Amino acid sequence: MVHLQMNGFIADNLFQYTIARLIAEELGYALKVSHSRMHPQQNVPQLKAFLAACANAPLALAGATHEGPVDYSAHIDHGDFDGYDLDLAGICARNDPRRIEVRGYFQRYALLQPYKDRIQSWFIMKPCDQGYEVSPDDLVLHIRRGDMVVFDRAMSLDFYTDLLERLSYRRLYIVGCGLDREVRRAIAPYDPVYIEGEPVDDFKFMLAFSRMILSNSGFAWWAGFLSGAKEVHVPLMGENTRTDGLKATRGDLKIRDESRFLYVENVPYMQRDYTLQDVFRSRGQLTKRHMLRAVWSLMARRLNLTD
Repeated sequence: MVHLQMNGFIADNLFQYTIARLIAEELGYALKVSHSRMHPQQNVPQLKAFLAACANAPLALAGATHEGPVDYSAHIDHGDFDGYDLDLAGICARNDPRRIEVRGYFQRYALLQPYKDRIQSWFIMKPCDQGYEVSPDDLVLHIRRGDMVVFDRAMSLDFYTDLLERLSYRRLYIVGCGLDREVRRAIAPYDPVYIEGEPVDDFKFMLAFSRMILSNSGFAWWAGFLSGAKEVHVPLMGENTRTDGLKATRGDLKIRDESRFLYVENVPYMQRDYTLQDVFRSRGQLTKRHMLRAVWSLMARRLNLTD
């Protein structure tokens, strides 16, 4: 059996589900999933709604079930696995019966590329333009702020405005989260239409477009990867001097085998410090522990208690 312990939000869950399902299918094992503990009252319904809209993405698979011995080679809390760079081929090549525990992030395109067609067939989803009569000349832009601001992983808004100055389009649409006054001020000159709904609705809306601008978000990455868009502008982030988290250093989702992905190199991160207002706006995305840590760091900074 393959047992997946999900963590994080929908985009994280899709990477985790994909890897766990690939292992299960390759070995003929059953798949069992335990949901993320991060805001389960919000995250679990959103994930289930997302997967229900897909062509073939059940959370459980039938197959061989072995309760032991337990294989932790795909589990971040055991051994040398860093949560990203998995020996997927090696795990699938073993034929000894075992229970495989899976927990990590797995945000590396090299893991997915050999199985690309299979993965895309699982997540086929019907696009929906929500009545806006989207044309091939329209542009959809994804912005992810919220907790990314608090974690010092939000992009500089210059990435978007620089691109919008160079691109021609009929109409600009914006989806995402954390679409605050700072965002709206920066994008106002481009007369955008903001679309704010449930994640599955935003995703279906993005799939209706032939042209996309993505954020440094896994959710946006999945939309680009699963879309039929012919032009997808993607940020490749520069060095992050404000945080050294694994997501900033170990992930590698660059799609090198499709010319429709147009990469912008060395995109800078937002350089301002987060505020108490940023923490409050992000409360739906932060755990209580993260919120307390963020507030404490903010107070320490204001009282000059940090180095």
